[in-house]
Amino acid sequence: MARLRQAKEEADREVQLYRMNMEAEHQKKIADTSGSSGSNVKRLEEETDTKIKNLKESASKVQSDIVGMLIKYVTTVKI
Repeated sequence: MARLRQAKEEADREVQLYRMNMEAEHQKKIADTSGSSGSNVKRLEEETDTKIKNLKESASKVQSDIVGMLIKYVTTVKI
């Protein structure tokens, strides 16, 4: 009976040690990925801002042509 209790206590210690190691690995992975995701977020925001700026520039270049075309079609009467 004593040997069985001793084996159970040893198994509990091993399980607890394994659980602590797995938790430490998990926390390390979370820390590693959260750091890189922060830099990824920053990079994506910069890329998005650049693309938005390019789209606004393109739109401003053709804006007058589009407005003229729309006015022409709206004011032209077809019979």
